[in-house]
Amino acid sequence: MVVFRLLERSLGLVSTLILARLLVPADFGLVAMAMSVVALIELASAFSLDVPLIQRPNPTRDHYNTAWTLNLLFGAGCSSAMALLAFPAAAFYGEERLAPVMLVLSAGWFLQGFENIGIVNFRRTMNFRRETGFLLGKKLVGFCVTLALAFGFRTYWALVAGIVAGRAAGVALSYLLEPFRPRLSLASRADLLSMSSWLFLNNLLYFGTTRLSHFIIGRVNGAQSLGLYTIAAELANLPQSELVAPINRALFPGFSRMQEERAELRRGFVSANSIIALLVFPAGVGMASIAGYLVPVVLGSRWVDAVPIMQVLAVSGTMAALTSNTYSAYLALGRARVTTWILMLELALMVPGMLVLSRWYGVLGVAYAELMAIAIGASVGFLVLLRTLRLRAWELLVNLLRPAIAAAGMGAVVVSLGQRLGGPGTGLAGTSVLLLLMLAGAATYVLLLAGLWLAARRPPGAEQLILDQIRARLRPMPPGPPAPREA
Repeated sequence: MVVFRLLERSLGLVSTLILARLLVPADFGLVAMAMSVVALIELASAFSLDVPLIQRPNPTRDHYNTAWTLNLLFGAGCSSAMALLAFPAAAFYGEERLAPVMLVLSAGWFLQGFENIGIVNFRRTMNFRRETGFLLGKKLVGFCVTLALAFGFRTYWALVAGIVAGRAAGVALSYLLEPFRPRLSLASRADLLSMSSWLFLNNLLYFGTTRLSHFIIGRVNGAQSLGLYTIAAELANLPQSELVAPINRALFPGFSRMQEERAELRRGFVSANSIIALLVFPAGVGMASIAGYLVPVVLGSRWVDAVPIMQVLAVSGTMAALTSNTYSAYLALGRARVTTWILMLELALMVPGMLVLSRWYGVLGVAYAELMAIAIGASVGFLVLLRTLRLRAWELLVNLLRPAIAAAGMGAVVVSLGQRLGGPGTGLAGTSVLLLLMLAGAATYVLLLAGLWLAARRPPGAEQLILDQIRARLRPMPPGPPAPREA
């Protein structure tokens, strides 16, 4: 799943770089207007019907048929809403070309509703190779169609056609890769919607916790400050979005298999949490340590005011990433409502915190309010899960201490070395310093982590798991059977 995420990002980057040469900014803006309406309507239909199917030990055919029928109904409803909003949206933006774009996108949305619900089995059976093939296939079709039409016609319709083609490819691939054939049925609607209603509420709350800062900064501090905050947040949250999110996509079906065996679920959660800690501590601390060097090199000197914001958000992003697998565990146990209460707590803390601190400290105050809310929400989430799984705090913390200490040492080395090298810069000199700091930080972290693990007498944990994987891949293949002798 991590490999797919990296490939998806790479395709998106290549596509953007090529299209930026072929199309004009107004083309991108026109499609962005349409997609903003899509995002709003998608939020209203985010019932996540695949989650109950994965969480249940033995879903019946009625469950699959009902989920497919509900997806079809939701797709038709969202498609109709988009079509009805096409002309009002065009009038609102003062862009008459927007209406036909939205009408075409609404047709693609309706088509997506027919996607085979059986592809949920890829995740249920933890067949992530096939899951990756399905997701990557959709992405590649959209990528190829967009570029072909952009080269041929140099019009914004290339972007629209790529989106619709990707959705059509998803429908075709879902039936080619999965033999299940759904039928119209609503027999299990109450069963599925009882859990999906909590997931819908969670999606709304998550949208609030991630977008509240944008509304407050835009209102209180203006567009310039919002731009700084948006870029800082995107860079600071890269470890969570690019590493931990795809890991959690794989963890949820794994935890669901263990839901009846609490001892195994405890071991699985501790193991997964230790691996996530091994990744996010150095990523978060490293991002905070090199922010002053990264921003001038990557974004330019005009963005240096984003550095302190990025440093604070890197810490809050690390906390959010560390606790994200607790949500996977709650879903696996059928307790999505616990996540709902935690998100409500975070949102209740963010609103007054951001309003007050933004008046005192500007955009940086908003970042501090987000950090405070996530820290409290993460603490509550861990405490509730410890009680739910009957897990002792020390069992969880013992595997977090080594990467935390190693990351802290890494951060100290990077900051000290950066000061000796003369501070941030731009151009070739700044890039050289940035690369040197990254290499020094990575080497320091690995050496400190290995030393702490050896000093602790090689306890079981993420280090042992990674070492076992390396040994398994380096071990020579056993010899094959001897060739038959000739008569």
